[in-house]
Amino acid sequence: MSQASIVGLPSTQSIAVSLQHQFSGKPCRICESPFIAYVRHIPMRRMRLSNPLYYCMECESFLLPQVYMEPVDQLQRDAAWHISVEERNTAWADRFFDAAFQKNPRIQSVLEIGCGTGTLLAVGAKRGLRVHGHDTNPYAPAIALERHGLVLDTTLWSNETAKEQFDLVVCISTFEHLTTPRALMAEIANYGRRTGAEAFISVPFGTERDAWTHLLEAVPTAPTNPLYLSDVHINHFSHKGFQKMAADYRAIEMEPFTHGWAGYWLRF
Repeated sequence: MSQASIVGLPSTQSIAVSLQHQFSGKPCRICESPFIAYVRHIPMRRMRLSNPLYYCMECESFLLPQVYMEPVDQLQRDAAWHISVEERNTAWADRFFDAAFQKNPRIQSVLEIGCGTGTLLAVGAKRGLRVHGHDTNPYAPAIALERHGLVLDTTLWSNETAKEQFDLVVCISTFEHLTTPRALMAEIANYGRRTGAEAFISVPFGTERDAWTHLLEAVPTAPTNPLYLSDVHINHFSHKGFQKMAADYRAIEMEPFTHGWAGYWLRF
């Protein structure tokens, strides 16, 4: 007889089934663990509703169901926001490339997934790099063309682009939006193994245990709270969760890289 039966507790299997049911029958999007626990409901700023927050007990990340789809006017504001932070992001991109060239002086081309209006790519182009970007916001390409002379791909990932050779794949502030983050990691990993390209991936890391005081705010009111954008940020990665996801796709190098943006430098 198991210890769980002796003390009258449910079995591990029945707990897993219960937790999966709470998350609509789905495992953790980040590590695929079935051990998902409901935490509380979080107010959604844009919908003025609330969304259930879940915690993965294996990778220590937080998850929200996707219940919000951005309307046209919000997509326009999102694209315009990139203009408002262009000066800041230009400085960050300069710091990023300074450090990237120190790490790998042979970088000559960059593919960016989720490139917004192309600020980082514009900085790379001025440094003589061949650049190409993808972004699914339909209003981003016009801004990128007007401000930086860049022609963007309006898909998240293109098999046609993947046939080209790039030395570095960059993905900043994209994985937290995706219902299938592991699928994008798989594409980047397969591309890296096939071409030898390295990758830099950045997500908002703000859910480590020393930041759990944010959970006590009934209504997140400051952008510094990781749950502030619970409408569109549906994956809140812990470092453990991100490392687990990268390891699942056989990353052979996984180095913290915090120049301009905080993330990981990966090699597959």
